[in-house]
Amino acid sequence: MGSIIFLTVAMLFIQSNSVFAQSTQQTNSSSNPDKVSKTKKPESEEKQEKPLDFSDTGRPGQQTAGESRGNCVDADRPIEAIVPVSHGGKTVSAHPSFWVYFPQNLAELSRVEFVVQNEAREDVWRSQFPAQEISGYTSFSLPQTEPSLEVGQWYRWYVKIYCGSAVASNQYIQSWVKRVPINSRLYLGLEDDFSQPHQTYGEQGIWYDAIDQLLKKYLRNPGSLALEKDWQNLIEAQGVELDTLPSVGTIYEAVN
Repeated sequence: MGSIIFLTVAMLFIQSNSVFAQSTQQTNSSSNPDKVSKTKKPESEEKQEKPLDFSDTGRPGQQTAGESRGNCVDADRPIEAIVPVSHGGKTVSAHPSFWVYFPQNLAELSRVEFVVQNEAREDVWRSQFPAQEISGYTSFSLPQTEPSLEVGQWYRWYVKIYCGSAVASNQYIQSWVKRVPINSRLYLGLEDDFSQPHQTYGEQGIWYDAIDQLLKKYLRNPGSLALEKDWQNLIEAQGVELDTLPSVGTIYEAVN
């Protein structure tokens, strides 16, 4: 009888210790959250890189026009607007910049003309520049002193190159730009990652600002492998066929 009572008491003592140990462990865990084991989030919850898509960022238009008078330039390839296949794109800038690739061996080139027009083909801005030393990636900007582009409106911009008074027929490009408002998603994205604005613009389909921010940043960080990778992601994005362009390390200039 005594052995039975002893065994019963022993079992109650063991259960009491077990309950006390569990209670102590829970108390320690709640008072020391750093000691709580962390569960890895499912891969579906991890942030995924959003694929870039510019397949519907502009109105249809042709890049090369046929209103010029002959071909006075001998180049392996024509100049090329840095735009999606649609030859158009969006910007949130009131005075945007437009990028053009110029081959290195443009012969007999005398001057370059840059024009921005509204949909009625009325000039918003027209200027000409000496062609000396223009090669590689070159940007043309609407000056800050000029009226802003209107939100919601399309504008046509083009670049011509001249040899004397003649326009090179295969060296005339045109594209379109539409200024759009900054929505809350874009604003918060730029606030969240202010060091990589070209990524945010690209994810939101804002072509002209993505390219402009990227190439200007590359100018401050020449040879950056990370920026060269970002460049490849842009020119190989959906709706873009610019992967035959030379490396972004090619010489480029800004023209105001």
